[in-house]
Amino acid sequence: MAIAVNLKKLLSILALIIIFVLMAPDIASGLPSQFNVATDTNLTPQENQELQAVRQRRNREIASVLNESQRRQLEHFLRSGHDLEYAINTLDIDHDQWDTIQAIMQLSALKTKAIIHRHSLTLSS
Repeated sequence: MAIAVNLKKLLSILALIIIFVLMAPDIASGLPSQFNVATDTNLTPQENQELQAVRQRRNREIASVLNESQRRQLEHFLRSGHDLEYAINTLDIDHDQWDTIQAIMQLSALKTKAIIHRHSLTLSS
């Protein structure tokens, strides 16, 4: 039963990613993957709030995939100064958790790129 629930979550997240990519292919490929949002000081307060909301939702969704012990480990790694990707890679998680977290991370990255892309369009017009 738990596997079916996890599979449903994973499939729904992947479906969202596919829909998002198909509806906005230029967003998915239009920006370099190493774009650092923190260095772009020209974002409006609303865009900064949107980016913060994306990060907060990503963090909540990742936390919902992990058990209590894994959440404590993740928090420890992050408070020790490690980035999120390193912390997740260091956790002892099963394959379903890994797939779900990767889908969450990809969707969050696409949402972030969409916000930044929309910002760059307003600058050029």
